[in-house]
Amino acid sequence: MKQKLSMLLCLIFLGTVLVTAVVYNTLKPRVMILQSYDPDYAWTRDVDTGLRRVIDKWTGYSVTWHYMDTKKLSDPKWLKRAGIIARRVIEQTNPRVLIAVDDLAQGLAAKYFVDHPTMDIVFAGINGSAEPYGYNRAKNVTGIFEHKLLRAVKEAIMALESKKDVPNPTPSLAYVLDPSPSLTKGRDNIDTYPWHPVAYKGSVIARDYPDWQAIVQKLGSQVDYLIVANYRKLHTAGPDSPYADPREAMAWTEKHSKAPVIGINSFNVEDGAMISIGVSPFEQGETAAAMAQEILTRNIRAGQIPMKQNSQYIVAIRESSLKLRSLALPAIYEAFGRATENYIEK
Repeated sequence: MKQKLSMLLCLIFLGTVLVTAVVYNTLKPRVMILQSYDPDYAWTRDVDTGLRRVIDKWTGYSVTWHYMDTKKLSDPKWLKRAGIIARRVIEQTNPRVLIAVDDLAQGLAAKYFVDHPTMDIVFAGINGSAEPYGYNRAKNVTGIFEHKLLRAVKEAIMALESKKDVPNPTPSLAYVLDPSPSLTKGRDNIDTYPWHPVAYKGSVIARDYPDWQAIVQKLGSQVDYLIVANYRKLHTAGPDSPYADPREAMAWTEKHSKAPVIGINSFNVEDGAMISIGVSPFEQGETAAAMAQEILTRNIRAGQIPMKQNSQYIVAIRESSLKLRSLALPAIYEAFGRATENYIEK
């Protein structure tokens, strides 16, 4: 009898612990992170690192992640499906805070929850304006933009010139981009930036990989520098063909462009570029997570927190590529690259 009673008490205790745990986790404020791309994409990987620097210290919140995978798969049917799936996941999760990263997460899913009575939205990675998503009028939205830090790019170009035997006081520059929605949204910011003393010659969108190659070869012989951001949406042939391998595309660009190529995304050097001055993905993640934390701890609406312009950037350098072009940079650039583990000697 005693043994049966002890077993019954143990079962009651375990059941109570289990119910308590379930109730506790159910009542935890929920945070959902919606990523536009896949976790292996370099930008997304580093934004996740920034997010985890804050989120891993949380103890009282439930966190879920959803990746839309719209970089590798971006045909209209997939985008429509990815948006429907993401919206369903958001509705089922019903988070107190939704952190949405990059433009496609906003346009395909997050914008449908503008002015939601109980859900707040924190965005990251918006390249252009918040207005297309209705965020500028929303009471439940805040976030951090991803605007290219072009002053730093201009300074790097002039720094490269300063180390030449005969510097060019007005080096010319052109921008080559793939047809990614995020790049086309931010194109105007680059085209209208006051580049002086750099002589900016405009931007060209490549239709596909062969067009990219033709543009790079043509423009590379007409200007002193090319800037690139991304090349992951370049079909190898027609619209139904696979995308060119990004590392192969960057390696080809670096090899065949007569003009030195400067990346404006932090991962460009990882792909094979000579140098990149890119928006810090770590700042994007850390800031978005910190905003979500403020909403939760203060129990306020997101609209009470001002939207923020990004301010940090990553300098990445591939030393061998600089040497191949007989170029050099002031020592501060090497120090910056090494300090952030973005200096590649080979």
